[in-house]
Amino acid sequence: MASLSLKHIYKVYDGGVKAVNDFCMEIEDKEFIVFVGPSGCGKSTTLRMIAGLEEITAGELMIGDDVVNDVEPKDRNIAMVFQNYALYPHMTVRENMAFALRLRKDLSEEEIMARVDEAAKKLDIAQFLERKPRALSGGQRQRVSLGRAIVRSPKVFLLDEPLSNLDAKLRAQMRTEISKLHKQLATTFIYVTHDQVEAMTMGTRIVVMKFGVVQQIDTPKNLYDYPGNKFVAGFIGTPQMNFFNATLKRDGEEIEITFANDRKIRVPRECLVKAKSKYLDGKTVVTMGIRPEDIHFDEDFVKANPKTALDTNIGIIEALGSESIVYCELDPDRDSISDSGTRMVLKVDPRITLSIDQPIRVALDPARIHLFDHETEVSIMPRVPDVNILEGKVLAGKVDFGGVKFALPPAFALADGKYRFAVPSDAFRFNDEAEEAPIAEGDPKYVVPFDAVPAEFAKKAFVGAIKPLAHTDFAHDHIGGSVEVELKSEETIGKIKLLRFAFGDDPVFAIDNGQAQDGKKVSTDIDWKKVSIIGADGKELPSLALTNVLHGKMVKERTGKKDFNFGLDIAGKIFYSTEYVQQKLFNAAGRKVFDIKLDVDFDPYSVKFADDGIEAKVKRISNFGAESFATCLVGEEKVNVFIRPEDKVAAGDTVHLALDISALGIVEADRGIRII
Repeated sequence: MASLSLKHIYKVYDGGVKAVNDFCMEIEDKEFIVFVGPSGCGKSTTLRMIAGLEEITAGELMIGDDVVNDVEPKDRNIAMVFQNYALYPHMTVRENMAFALRLRKDLSEEEIMARVDEAAKKLDIAQFLERKPRALSGGQRQRVSLGRAIVRSPKVFLLDEPLSNLDAKLRAQMRTEISKLHKQLATTFIYVTHDQVEAMTMGTRIVVMKFGVVQQIDTPKNLYDYPGNKFVAGFIGTPQMNFFNATLKRDGEEIEITFANDRKIRVPRECLVKAKSKYLDGKTVVTMGIRPEDIHFDEDFVKANPKTALDTNIGIIEALGSESIVYCELDPDRDSISDSGTRMVLKVDPRITLSIDQPIRVALDPARIHLFDHETEVSIMPRVPDVNILEGKVLAGKVDFGGVKFALPPAFALADGKYRFAVPSDAFRFNDEAEEAPIAEGDPKYVVPFDAVPAEFAKKAFVGAIKPLAHTDFAHDHIGGSVEVELKSEETIGKIKLLRFAFGDDPVFAIDNGQAQDGKKVSTDIDWKKVSIIGADGKELPSLALTNVLHGKMVKERTGKKDFNFGLDIAGKIFYSTEYVQQKLFNAAGRKVFDIKLDVDFDPYSVKFADDGIEAKVKRISNFGAESFATCLVGEEKVNVFIRPEDKVAAGDTVHLALDISALGIVEADRGIRII
């Protein structure tokens, strides 16, 4: 049994085509993971990289505790079930299932036959063991293919569209069989399909992909109820979600939605409480989505929701037995067959008698409306809102958000007046955060190996190279909260606890770091470095850049005939690199690693002032109350540095910057591939 870890996995073909782009995922032991998406989205390529049948261009793949990027497929202890069964036609079922075990040569014939018989019994194919594949049906062949994998007792099962060659009835039966098999074997399954029904009914979590990019990873229910973007919303669900261009306008405790031939409905503000306020101006076009089953024909529902009711006529009826799909057109001058942007599809009880051109009155479930940005197609009411847009009044160095007042830090020297504040949901601080777990001794992520350079190689040695400071030298405290606010609600979403406050009439969302107090009131403060501000004149005071980027390359110095020290040349200063960095760079680029350009990124806490390091000039000091930062110039690049209590720096000073090598992110600049 094993977990899997995929970190920044890429597959890039000749010509720079990215079949898989920055795939990151942690798969727990015994999970049933389904990769789903349209043809060509990269799902089978990802599966084949896990199997070892495709070379990983960049990234790290771990099975259990082992990095397996360079491990041969036969040594990864995984089993793969293919779409076309891949059975040997000249062998019997028994011989097909035993073949891989006989190659191992560590099992007796009695042990092999015992495993084959046990697997055949589980799959109900014991009576076919002496037959050859040509004498079996498609479903029976697929069972044999599964049995061949089961006998090996692998850590991970990989299944690449195993049911696509079966008819609908047999496919439904085999879905059940594979789900039952997963429970029996209690091991990790990774399953690839383009069939959303298979994905929704089998997976504990689903990975939705498009053009090689992961769109969303979540449970089937959460994908259905909380799609992160329009593509996921439309891909999951049959018939697909209805989409309409719309505008939103707030009117007291209601939101007026205008859509589809100037139709108007009104929904309680509470239903769209997570919708970002900038979209509620009555002008900005958004995409509204509503699933066919959330448009109700039931008379009682229509009466209970008069503000979301609409009159329309039936255009087409598809009677499917268990349900009827009804197509209506909200613009009477259009044809209901085409997806016109005013067509509405709904599901109704098949026992209701309906006819074409029949006028009907339907109502939308206001709690099931979805909204997406018209350009980016990203949800504007995400399950975890990323930012709060708040109107605030500044007076005498304090900002008042609807009666909740916060002291402004010196970095924001704002004149009295009204401003708009963009406050990220992770910018609220509560109690002081706990200290980080101790670093394991010998961890390659933190070990910086290098040898003394012999005299004969001295001329080829690094000039002015330095050993980096230890990771622990960059430790810092997180300051807690000081302003008491009333807690309206809290919601646990996976590993995140989302808190909701109310600043006057505005809902405010905050991600709890696990330190907020229990009860109806909590103490909080705002991490002002993450906040951006827009004044009445439209000018923006941006937030502090929390990602610094410098350019670099990998270099080496000879210490023997075949021995080298390795370093990172960052902005002209060479730092000996850690084992972890070296391994990642060599895995991604091989021998070309010394020829590629690197973009090195790091946060303001992973850089500090030191006696030796990258030379920089302090441009300004920004005091955010609990924390201060120095903006330094390294050539023409800006680097923000957290100022620690012992630091004595001022604008205009020339300083040296040391980096936490173990905390760096590294991107291969030309191909845009993240290595770390």
